[in-house]
Amino acid sequence: MHSIICPTMRRSCYDNLRYRKHKMWKSGLVEWIEDETAYISVVFSWQKQEAYQKCVWYKSLGYKVMVGGPAVSYDPTFFDDVAEVGDFYRDAIKLHNPQATFTSRGCIRNCSFCIVPSIEGNLYELENWPIRPIICDNNLLATSFNHFDSVIDKLKPLKGIDFNQGLDARLLTIHHADRLRELDTKCIRLAWDHSRLEKQFMKAFEILTASGFSTWHIRVYVLIGYNDDPEDARYRLETIKGLKAWPNPMRYQPIDSLQKNSYVNGKWTDQELKNYMRYWSRQNWLWKVPFEEYLG
Repeated sequence: MHSIICPTMRRSCYDNLRYRKHKMWKSGLVEWIEDETAYISVVFSWQKQEAYQKCVWYKSLGYKVMVGGPAVSYDPTFFDDVAEVGDFYRDAIKLHNPQATFTSRGCIRNCSFCIVPSIEGNLYELENWPIRPIICDNNLLATSFNHFDSVIDKLKPLKGIDFNQGLDARLLTIHHADRLRELDTKCIRLAWDHSRLEKQFMKAFEILTASGFSTWHIRVYVLIGYNDDPEDARYRLETIKGLKAWPNPMRYQPIDSLQKNSYVNGKWTDQELKNYMRYWSRQNWLWKVPFEEYLG
């Protein structure tokens, strides 16, 4: 059975979850040496300049340099003169987190803010995948029921299952929710990217709670600063909080940005984005503090 986060325990459980997550995931570049070759894995576009300098350094030491990862796949020519580019490690995700895995790649969606369609293409299922508790599929619910059921069956012996990238609220069914109930899960993650998707989000939320998940067990990724404005973002965040679930704001980052948190669309200011991220990312401390009071 999954572990329920009850209201009286939500703060301590949330803190422990954040601690474990940040402890396991590598926050920067992942680099290692095997024999005469230096490898660098680059996830985010704003890490490319640092990765480039690492390539130069390793090359000056006489190593053959190989570089890969999502940011490299999107812009491979960036490293043309300093490294060989490619996907050299089939299971490279374990170097970023030894508890992480993929059961499928690609996605059926074509979201304009997402890098996945550009580097992975359409969704495909993996027949053999390392069985680990952190599932990083881009859209697990878009896989066939046979694949989804197989994933659940293989995960059942494990503790602390985490569908890290979130579950597509538009695809969630009662069958999915009932099977998810069989797992020992850290939390269930959904996403609500724009207020126009409210109906689909609320339906998925109701399916989860009807299947027995506590609202405190549900975390919701909330994209802000893309094609919304502060009012739209606040509506979604406060609605989620009103449902007694955990809002998790995600500031939009352009796919090719060389500096994190540098993009600001015309409907926001940089300070507004910072205020939203600071307040809504700290609900374990600020749950009872109104947003206006936090702003002072």
